[in-house]
Amino acid sequence: MKKRNFLFSAVLAGALLVTACGSQSTTAGQNSGEVTPQYETETQAETEAVKTTQETAAETVSETKAQTGETASQAASAVTEEEAKKIALDDAGVSESNVTRIRTKREYDDGRELYSVEFYVDAEEYDYDIEISSGKIISKDFDIDDDFKAGSGGQSSQNDIISEDEAVAIVLERISGASADDVWIQLDRDDGKTYYEGDVYYDNKEYEFEIDAATGQVTDWSEEAMGR
Repeated sequence: MKKRNFLFSAVLAGALLVTACGSQSTTAGQNSGEVTPQYETETQAETEAVKTTQETAAETVSETKAQTGETASQAASAVTEEEAKKIALDDAGVSESNVTRIRTKREYDDGRELYSVEFYVDAEEYDYDIEISSGKIISKDFDIDDDFKAGSGGQSSQNDIISEDEAVAIVLERISGASADDVWIQLDRDDGKTYYEGDVYYDNKEYEFEIDAATGQVTDWSEEAMGR
């Protein structure tokens, strides 16, 4: 009887042990099933973060190279001081060998960087503003400096002055395509001198002038793109 009870107890203990082990195994499997997905999610997030950082760095490098290339291109297209002088002299039809004085300086106007080129040919004075980035002539001015005039021994009599039509013709010789209707002109006197002054609006440009009424010589001339 005692032996039978012992065997029964042993069998019962073994069954309990198997049941316990199975329960622990199931619990461990469940825990393992919960941990693995979470670990994988964290790993994926870290990988994506690294990839995003690399992509951002690549975009930054690419953008920097593009900006550097654009700056280099702009620098390559900018005119030098000597080139600005040549542009002004060629436009004025003046040879550098005939220039008595010349100077060039950098200036800023309405956010643009310019070369201001000023030079003299005897009594004639020329002023140019040239855009550095493109070499474009922004404005130009010409006049005759009275301090350098030779033989100015007084003004001619009223009867010797040129007519208004002659003065207009002198202006139109300088503006190709313009007509007399585009010219506003009037006769004026100042300090004993008689001269015609006026302006012309033509082809999106504004021209201003002064003409010695006694000689027909253009003593002041300027032109500039309208709206500047």
